[in-house]
Amino acid sequence: MSSVDWDEVKRLAADFQKAQLSSTLQKLSERNCIEIVTKLIENKLLDVIFTNDGKEYVTPQHLGKEIKDELYIHGGRINLVELAQILNVSLSQVSKAANDIEKHSKGLKIILGQLIDKTYTNKVAEEINDKLAQHGLINVSELTVHYDLPAEFLQSLIERELGKIICGKQDTQNSRVFYTESFIARNKAKIRGALSAITKPTPLSAILGQCSISERIFFSILDSLQETRQIPGIVAGKQGTNCLYVPTIYSKSQNEWVDNFYKQNGYLEYDALTRLGISDPPNFVKRHFPNEDIAFLDSVAVGTSIRDQIDSNIEEAIVTGSFVDISPLLPSVFSDKDMEMLLKIAEKKINNSTHVFAKTVVMSDAYLQSLNKSFEAIAEAKAREAVASGQWFQTIAQNRIKSKSADLILESKNSRKDERRKKATSGKAGGGSQGRETKTKSTKKKYLQGKIRDDSDDENMKIAPTKIELKLVSLEDIKNEIAKDDNLSIIDELIEELALYLEQKVNAYAISIADQLAQNNKTTNLSEVEERLNMLLTNIKIFDKGIKHMDKADQPVLTKYLLKSLGTDFVNELFKLAALQNMLQFPENITTETRQKMLLDVPEDVKEPLSNIHKSIAGNSVDDFMNFVDAAMATCCLVLRKYDKKKERPFILGHREALLEELNSTQDPALALHLVTSILFSTATQSVLHMSGRHVSMVLSFLRTQVQAPTMETLSKYHDMVLKSLTCSDEETKLEIQEALEVGLLDIKNIANNYKEQLKSEKSQE
Repeated sequence: MSSVDWDEVKRLAADFQKAQLSSTLQKLSERNCIEIVTKLIENKLLDVIFTNDGKEYVTPQHLGKEIKDELYIHGGRINLVELAQILNVSLSQVSKAANDIEKHSKGLKIILGQLIDKTYTNKVAEEINDKLAQHGLINVSELTVHYDLPAEFLQSLIERELGKIICGKQDTQNSRVFYTESFIARNKAKIRGALSAITKPTPLSAILGQCSISERIFFSILDSLQETRQIPGIVAGKQGTNCLYVPTIYSKSQNEWVDNFYKQNGYLEYDALTRLGISDPPNFVKRHFPNEDIAFLDSVAVGTSIRDQIDSNIEEAIVTGSFVDISPLLPSVFSDKDMEMLLKIAEKKINNSTHVFAKTVVMSDAYLQSLNKSFEAIAEAKAREAVASGQWFQTIAQNRIKSKSADLILESKNSRKDERRKKATSGKAGGGSQGRETKTKSTKKKYLQGKIRDDSDDENMKIAPTKIELKLVSLEDIKNEIAKDDNLSIIDELIEELALYLEQKVNAYAISIADQLAQNNKTTNLSEVEERLNMLLTNIKIFDKGIKHMDKADQPVLTKYLLKSLGTDFVNELFKLAALQNMLQFPENITTETRQKMLLDVPEDVKEPLSNIHKSIAGNSVDDFMNFVDAAMATCCLVLRKYDKKKERPFILGHREALLEELNSTQDPALALHLVTSILFSTATQSVLHMSGRHVSMVLSFLRTQVQAPTMETLSKYHDMVLKSLTCSDEETKLEIQEALEVGLLDIKNIANNYKEQLKSEKSQE
């Protein structure tokens, strides 16, 4: 705009003002004024801002002045929205004017739609300083909520005024925290006092709760106190509230307790150290006793004193040939694993002449050998029983059969392998064994690899027959024998482990004894059995002659009893020998059913002779029995000897003396009557009779013609009383009969002892 135009504007303005102030009729109407202002605005000769209702307008310069006035009225802080409402001007115009003011005024700032001047910021700084002085600590985050201002603005404000308006320090770890020196000194004194008052390990979380200090400041002060060594203790563990504060006084008493306990007992229990507040007991012990030779076990640390004691006890057990249980020597806190580890350490110092049982028992080789020797008698008895019963021979036979079948399988495989090799060597030459020799290159190996592998597979294939193991001495027998020793039975699990250890050794010894007995029996068994069987046959013939003196009607009953008793003994002995010779197992007591089962297993050439003599003992003819004896004995490689009549009289006299001896020693009325009857029969007939108690009545009837009448009457009465005592049901009557039998017992014994005087005169024999 030119100066001429501006002068024109000034002139018009002056005229306009004059017109307004004049009270003459030349005053402009409101309409004319609006038209004039509008014309000026259109010509860009005037810059004004209209109010929201359009009734008023204001220049930008005046708007800026009004904004500053309102800012001052509101204490240096006002919201632009609120300012626009107060000035009745649009927000955009107010914001534009505020931005212009901010550019030209250093003390004014627009923060989040709010106009703030320096007076307000100074006021805020003073308030912050007051808060800091009051609380000792402020946080920008809390101030942000209180003043509703950005954290960055407040942060920059505090940092700018720090040391000027605000008296304090900024935290080096957290820039948004500010504190005073007095606050730090006060809290440091509080923490130092709390730590000094503690006498036992305490979690830092508990100390933190008592001090009522923020965790970050607490640890910051704690670190500074530790660096300057102003606390009487140490912090155990990593940084955090889970750490323990261990006072020096506690560490001192702790170390004293550890030293005293170790000195008195020679060991340290990990659990006890843990209860003292030691988190890593093994490492603590290593650090605390750097010069001690300590063994670290599962739950305890052991010094040399206990180990030396264990070593000396083990050495004593070796020297004396005994055993030692270390569990009573050790405190009860030692676990089984501790004892096991302790023995392993001890084994390194001593020789290998010991064995450990039940984890805690150390036995010397000498003691185990003596213990093993104590089982020799049992092993020998079991070996004899196995050989005598045939169990040993049957096991040997079964093992031989299995071994033989395995050899046949192996032989068959070897023959097939040889055939393959023969074909391989003769097939490729083109002329079999007559073909011309040819050289082969290394490629031959490639083509032969499969065949070589097949051959090696065949060779590696082991024929392992299932061998029957014969345990002559059972594990229970060994346990029962060991349990007889009170020193061993009181230790838990020892009997079980010791029995398992000895089982193999004892059975090996028993098997060797059984093998020796079996070898010896091969030469002595036949002669012994032959002698025994011939003696039985002689007895049967002599007793059969005695039966011939009886009435014919009574002879079958006595003959049947003779075959059932002595004949059965003869047949059983013969069957046992046949079972041994044919590797068959048999029980100790052979019954009729057992003999029938054994007949099914023996070879055919043995079966028929044994079957005949087995059937003959069920009959009532000694002659029929004797007809089958020779063939049956020959089947078992035995010889039937010729009957020697010279042996009859010595046998009869010896039998009579044996009956008299048994009679004088018995107090049983029924047995005494049986013996007296046999003695009188032998005296009357000069023979012997094999009978049972059921045959007494029959023999007494026979003796009526041989014995004097008074004697016969006495025997008959006594016989009747014996029968009544056996059949009577009334107790009183039975008691009376027994008393009478006891009274008459001496009389019938005298009859037998004076047997020569009892016969009738014409029948009397020496």
